[in-house]
Amino acid sequence: MCIYPADLTHVALRTSGESPNSKASKIMAKKSKQFKRKKKVTAISSQFDKWMDLIGHQIFKGDYREAVTNCERLLNSLPLRTSQRADVLAQLGTAQGMLQNFPQSYEAFSEALALEPNNAELWYNRSLASQFTIRFGRALRDIERAIELNTRSELAEQFADALEFSREMAEKSMELRGPNFTLDQLIEQEDLFQQGLKLMEAWKWEEAGQAFQASIDLGDCLPQPWGNLGICLLMQERYDEAEAALKRALVIDPEYSLAKDNLALLAETRRTGLPDRVAMNQPFKGSKLKQGITFIRE
Repeated sequence: MCIYPADLTHVALRTSGESPNSKASKIMAKKSKQFKRKKKVTAISSQFDKWMDLIGHQIFKGDYREAVTNCERLLNSLPLRTSQRADVLAQLGTAQGMLQNFPQSYEAFSEALALEPNNAELWYNRSLASQFTIRFGRALRDIERAIELNTRSELAEQFADALEFSREMAEKSMELRGPNFTLDQLIEQEDLFQQGLKLMEAWKWEEAGQAFQASIDLGDCLPQPWGNLGICLLMQERYDEAEAALKRALVIDPEYSLAKDNLALLAETRRTGLPDRVAMNQPFKGSKLKQGITFIRE
C-alpha cells in the first residue's frame, strides 16, 4: 500500500486578534484534511488492487502480453520505492518469463529484489530467469539465498530440486574453465557477457567488444564471446580483427553456426559496407519450455 506522509501539526502562538473559536475551527479543518487524506489513500489502494487482480487474472488465463502491458502501465504511475512496485515487478517478471522474454524477466525480478531483498519467492524466480539467460553462477547463488529465506514448507522440495540442478550446471561450468575457478569468477564472467549483449542491443560496439574481451580474459573456453566480439569488431569496420575473432570461435567449436555464417559474409561486408541491422538471438526463445517454467506467483 502506498504510504503518504502524515500531516505535521505544529504549535503556533496565537495573535491578540485570534479567538478560541478561530483556533477550534483550525483544528477541525486539519482533522477534515486528514480524513480526506485517508480517503485518498484508500481510493488509491483500492484502484491498485483492481489492477493487480486484473493482471493476476490475465496471467492465470495465459494473456501474458496484456499482463505485461498493464504491468508497465501501472509501474509508470507508481513511486520508485514502494512495496506496491515490487508486487507489480514480480508479476511482470512472471509474465515476461512465460513469454520466454528471459532477459526482461531477469531485469524485472532484479528490480523487485532491490525493493524486497528478503523475499524468498523473488530469489527463486530470478534463479529461474538466470538459468534461461545463461547465468548459471547467479542461478545457484539465487536459489541458495531463496532457501535461506524460505519459511513456506510447501516450497521446500521445489527449492531443493532447483538447488540440485543449479549446482550441477554451475559446477560443470566451473570445471570447463579449469581448476580453482570460483563461483564468484563465474558470476563475474557471465555478467560481463550479458553486459556485452545489452551494449550490442544499444549499438555500442566498442563498449560491447570490451565487455566480451573482459569475459574471455576470465576464462577462454566458449565460442560465443568470440563470435559476438567478432560482430562488434566488424561493426567498427575492423575487419581483420573481426575475422581473427570469428576464426577463434571456430577453433573452440567448429560447428558454431553464428561464427560460420558471419565469417562467410565478411568478404561481402568488406565490399558493400556495414549492414543496416543486426539480429539478436536469444538461446531459449521459441523453444518448447513453457510447460516446464514454474514461476511462483504470490
